[in-house]
Amino acid sequence: MKRDSIIFDLDGTLWDASETVVRAFNDSIQAIGFDINLTSQTVRDFSGMKMDDIFTQYFSFVPKGKLKEFETIYAEKESQYLQQFGGELFPKVKETLEKLAENYRLFIVSNCMKGYIENFIGFFGFEDLFQDFECFGNYGLPKDKNIRLIVERNNLQNPVYVGDTIWDKESSEKAGVDFIDAAYGFGKIENPKVQIQNFEDLITLEF
Repeated sequence: MKRDSIIFDLDGTLWDASETVVRAFNDSIQAIGFDINLTSQTVRDFSGMKMDDIFTQYFSFVPKGKLKEFETIYAEKESQYLQQFGGELFPKVKETLEKLAENYRLFIVSNCMKGYIENFIGFFGFEDLFQDFECFGNYGLPKDKNIRLIVERNNLQNPVYVGDTIWDKESSEKAGVDFIDAAYGFGKIENPKVQIQNFEDLITLEF
């Protein structure tokens, strides 16, 4: 069956917004009274995890009584900073997406907070490229469930998911969708079946 659609992960696959995100995290940490600074590498390391798991594993120093306040402050700062500073697209992403959109329907599924994908699309003016998207922040669903939501909601017949982490691979497989490893991204996957070294490889890849 001919491939009809491509679903993309966002962080580590389409762009790197870690410098903006770490600024939002650090300013939020200071806002609740802690003098702790994360690095952009730490943000890249936990990229792809569900936000609930990130808060649990990387922000255990935040008292339970302040966690909700921290999450609220961070959500506001993340959205504000992304709209102002955005992130950096990986090389040839814009040109490649425009080319792919001629033959495939394009989508995004990410484990990000609500509004994150909208800020990405709005920052680069990609409204006409992506037909739909879903994220953890909307319904609290894991990535495999959100991939299935996109497939079912848009009646996709033969989609493929492009991501850069082991969590992407596992979620894609659990959702019953073929997977392409973005080797240039934040994660490292051992012996993937299909892999691209650069984003523009999708144009010539037979998948």
